[in-house]
Amino acid sequence: MTESAKLSAATPRLYHTASSYYSMIARLALAEGGIAHERIFVDIHFRLGQQQPDYVRINPGMTVPTLVLADRILDQSRDIAEYSLGSTPDPETKAWVDLHYGYPIEELTFGGILARNPLARIMIPKRLEAIRRQLLALAARNPDLAAVYEARAAVFAERVSTFEPDAVVKLSERRRTEAIGFMDRLEQTLRDGRAVLVTPAYGVADVVWTVFLGRMEFVGLGAEIPRRPALARYWGAMQARPSFSAADIWTKFHVGRLIGGILGIGRR
Repeated sequence: MTESAKLSAATPRLYHTASSYYSMIARLALAEGGIAHERIFVDIHFRLGQQQPDYVRINPGMTVPTLVLADRILDQSRDIAEYSLGSTPDPETKAWVDLHYGYPIEELTFGGILARNPLARIMIPKRLEAIRRQLLALAARNPDLAAVYEARAAVFAERVSTFEPDAVVKLSERRRTEAIGFMDRLEQTLRDGRAVLVTPAYGVADVVWTVFLGRMEFVGLGAEIPRRPALARYWGAMQARPSFSAADIWTKFHVGRLIGGILGIGRR
């Protein structure tokens, strides 16, 4: 019997992408919560699975992750994390989680790619325009979803018209400075020797900031962590938790993994 066959219809279904930052948050939270679920891979990079009609009917925002439950659908990683850990955040946790979600991690990630890869500066506008055209084509083929597709196409049209590589790179540098500031703030909080960010127990704040620290490694800011002893201790402890491996937190780019997921082979 396959793993999928063992899962009942009531088992939560997580639509995710291995390399997606917010998918990592969902996977880590579900692992920490011990919630059995089926993982369904969505190729958001090449096949643009998030734009396919069946998926859009689940998540009109065309984003990952999405968690489908028996009684509702959660399409925000924050909501998935809070559901998974079964708690309503206290004020301190809420403050840490608000801080995390107020930071546009994509600007740091993709600005860094543009800074390191001149070819990306040429290809990204072309890719954005191709996606815009595909969205309009999908609108024509799916009248019931036309308004959703057309609205999304308008977003991509704006991105194409405002795309300026040098400005994106400069913005990324600003985000790097902000990210280092967050690490300073984490260091200050953790200096009292606490094992988790908000005592007494592991919670949603630990989920999101663990994934954030993984992204610091990913974008080349990992050397900043050992310079902060309390943060380094905390990061080591978070990586040692069984959930970290189970959630497949990327701390570096895996070309083979990305291609394998697209082709339907390897870990998902």
